[in-house]
Amino acid sequence: MKSDDAQNLAGRGLALALQTGLDEAHAGLRPAAVFGEIEPHDAHAGIAPPPLEAWAAAIAHAPGPHPQVPPTWSTVVLESPRVPHIALVPGEFPQRLDVGALLADAARWDETPKQRHDDLRAWASGQKTGAGLLLAGGVLRVAGDADGSLEFLQKARLTGLAEAELASLAGALAFDAGQWQSARGCWETVPEGPARWHNLGLVALVTGMPSKELFTRAAKALDESDPWHHLSALCAEVSVN
Repeated sequence: MKSDDAQNLAGRGLALALQTGLDEAHAGLRPAAVFGEIEPHDAHAGIAPPPLEAWAAAIAHAPGPHPQVPPTWSTVVLESPRVPHIALVPGEFPQRLDVGALLADAARWDETPKQRHDDLRAWASGQKTGAGLLLAGGVLRVAGDADGSLEFLQKARLTGLAEAELASLAGALAFDAGQWQSARGCWETVPEGPARWHNLGLVALVTGMPSKELFTRAAKALDESDPWHHLSALCAEVSVN
């Protein structure tokens, strides 16, 4: 499958997942929220995204070259906790969004449970490039292995990878720990673009600061075939300022 085709599938997959949550909210199965320019789609609730679609999203904005899909990636996609705030960082996939939690209280934040993931650490140890190590750190983060993620982020730094590329994951780890000032500081060093705007929007959202404009800028800068476009657009919708 070509990368463009994979991204188109991933974009449609996220749109479907998001619409499921919106439909359930309209039906009274989830708390009501603010709705706007969300296009209607058919959807299947409760089904994990296809692993290759999730992988396409996970590497879409990561520096290359990209390593092969981890052998346990399907398990990561199936078992990774759904969360209401998804940072645009290497290794992350927007299909992991907990739509219901976001709609219920967009500003609410809960710390993600931590766990060690030895199988993924073994795969990560086989990466030799800075880009590969960074992506490995991102995948470990998604799997809940924050300590492993930090370890491979540091290994990526030792390869000479640009700090601006490392800052996205560093900020995400700080955000996951509730360290808003540190997360903001990291993400403010990321060059102007969707990742910077979306991630700074997350910090603004959970700290009660204006976030709508940041998410809107991110969504407008992303192609509609990109699943991250749909996520930023939804975050803009639930932002009240």
